[in-house]
Amino acid sequence: MWGAKGPNSFDCSGFVYWCLNQVGVNQSYLTSSGWRNAGRYTKITNFNSIQAGDIVVVNGHVGIAAGGGTVIDASSSNGRVVHRSLSQWWANNFICAWRIF
Repeated sequence: MWGAKGPNSFDCSGFVYWCLNQVGVNQSYLTSSGWRNAGRYTKITNFNSIQAGDIVVVNGHVGIAAGGGTVIDASSSNGRVVHRSLSQWWANNFICAWRIF
């Protein structure tokens, strides 16, 4: 469900877009690759510096750090939002994160 911006179905970047707009951040829609150069927020380049609320950008995917070593993201393959470990896969594919708050 590529490009799904919710609220009943999401892809990864649509989920981030929807969440940010729900909390009053006026952010236009960006693809996961677009998040590599979002620019207007504080860029985090060290995976170990990720904090809750940061937008986490990995190769071909994006999610929101939820704290406690977890991430919330949506899968374009099933349109569902999942809460999971910010695992080694995320670390291995990490590009950057963006601190918005």
